[in-house]
Formats: sequence, C-alpha cells, structure tokens
Amino acid sequence: MELSKRLAAVAGLVSYPTVADIGTDHGYVPIALFLQGKLKKGYACDVRKGPLEICRANIALYGAEGVIETRLGSGLVPLRPFEAETAVMAGMGGMLTVHILEDSPEVAASLKELVLSPQHDIGAVRKCLHKIGFSIAEEHMLKEDGKLYTLMRCERGAEHYDREIDYLYGKRLLEKKEPLLREVLEIEKGKYQRLAEQLRRTETENARLRLPAVEEKLEGMKEALGCWQK
Repeated sequence: MELSKRLAAVAGLVSYPTVADIGTDHGYVPIALFLQGKLKKGYACDVRKGPLEICRANIALYGAEGVIETRLGSGLVPLRPFEAETAVMAGMGGMLTVHILEDSPEVAASLKELVLSPQHDIGAVRKCLHKIGFSIAEEHMLKEDGKLYTLMRCERGAEHYDREIDYLYGKRLLEKKEPLLREVLEIEKGKYQRLAEQLRRTETENARLRLPAVEEKLEGMKEALGCWQK
C-alpha cells in the first residue's frame, strides 16, 4: 500500500500498537500500520457509511479482518474508554478536532497518545490539548502537492505555554526553527503589513477599529520570526 506523504508521516508518529483512526475514510493509516507489523488492534471509525464500506473492503483485501474493526459513529463516540492507546485524527478541521476531544472526555482521558494533523485553527487545538491534560511531544510540518500540513504527537502530561505565539505557531516548530513555518510567516507578514498600511490610509470608522487587531497580529509574527535570529 502506498500512502501519501502526509499519511505516511502520520502513521510514522504512532508509537502504540492499539490504535483508533478517527475519520478513517478508506482505512489507509490502520492498514499501513498492520502491514508494517505495528498494529495489534485497530479501530477504523467514521461517521459516514459509504467510506466505511470501502474501508471494510480494503481491510479484507489486505487480510486485516482479525485485527482492524470498523466502527460507525462520530468522533470518539464509537470507542469505550481504554479500548485504544493512540487516537489518530488527520485531515479534519481544528475546531472539529477540539469538539471531538471535548465531547468524549472519558475516552480522551483514557488515551495515552494523540496523533493529529488539523487543517486549520491549530492554535485552538494546542490550547485544547493543554486544557485536557496532553503535552505536545513532537510537532512537524511538511509540504505535499503545494499544500502545507502540520503534524503533532501528543502524550499525557501537564504542559502550558507562556507566550501566545507558541500556541499560534507551535513552540516545538519555533524551537527547531522549522523552515516551512518561516516561509509561511514571511508571506503572512507581508500580507498584514500591506493591510495595515491600507487601513491607516483609510479614514473610516471600520478601518480605525480593525487596525489594532491587525497590528497585534503583525507584532506576533515579528516576534515569532525573531526566533530565527537567536
């Protein structure tokens, strides 16, 4: 089985043999883990019947019926506490990831590890993880087909970031001076600088009210980019 670059990286972050893949789609991640000999028990969960049927066919194709079980349902709801050690959530929105974790607190609290790749609102995901008792052990970025992805592996443990930029852009990414993050920040800084200049030239109440938030965002980007100067 050939995984996309992103899904291969997601599978590579899993460190426990009992895994629930939430929003599994066609079941590629648990099947890949099975083929690599890293899976003792897998739960392929999805809220949609169609993809889950394809997932079942793929599981049978690779002879994984005795190891991977499909579950129909939303988020972590199809799981019982302690059934899985790792939960994988890749390719969904950040706020959906937050809701899934907060809506099933008993299951979330029983997990040893989370492997996440939210598509946006990643700062909200980081804050949620700390709130529910997870620390972010690893964080990575990759580019595939011109699109950037953020991946993180989280463990049980208390953690808190003191700076807002660490939540917005990822403390682990800033610490290792991730080149792809710098690329994004430089582009975004240019956009916000042009927007701030435009708002300063626009003599309307809306522009006056909007400018402070834009300037605050710009200062945060400059602070984050300062990490590459250290």
